[in-house]
Amino acid sequence: MNTPLPERIYREDPLPNMDEIREFIAQKEAVQAFDSLLDFLNENYNFEQEISFGGKNYGVIIRYRKNGKTLVSILPEKDAFSVILIYGKKEVITFNAYRESFSNIFTTIFDQTPQLHDGKWMLIRVEDSSLLQELERMIMIKKAIKREKREATN
Repeated sequence: MNTPLPERIYREDPLPNMDEIREFIAQKEAVQAFDSLLDFLNENYNFEQEISFGGKNYGVIIRYRKNGKTLVSILPEKDAFSVILIYGKKEVITFNAYRESFSNIFTTIFDQTPQLHDGKWMLIRVEDSSLLQELERMIMIKKAIKREKREATN
């Protein structure tokens, strides 16, 4: 049986702003989780946030990119959002080394995602903050968080 596709934003012109995206997600717990994830990404990574249109299958996408590489893509949905996280060979090895520390939800997503020539394209649906801590750890496998250089104060 086919699972229905989640309701997404398919308006390309003009692209929605962040307030409109939050209004579309609507569900309070999902919006809080969305904002928490954006805060995590903005505070820990020096990547540019980019809102774009991903075509008729994906709709509006929020990407975190730097030097042409995407850290993570976020698909706003009605009452939720989904995160696309792509693991290459190195990240697959790292995840497998730590897999025992992840919940069954994340190991199942990882195991059920096929390994393609360009990596594992995992789609992680988030409806509230219950998955955020592990999702952040999954992102940190892809890219370690930035460390600020501290100046010595003498």
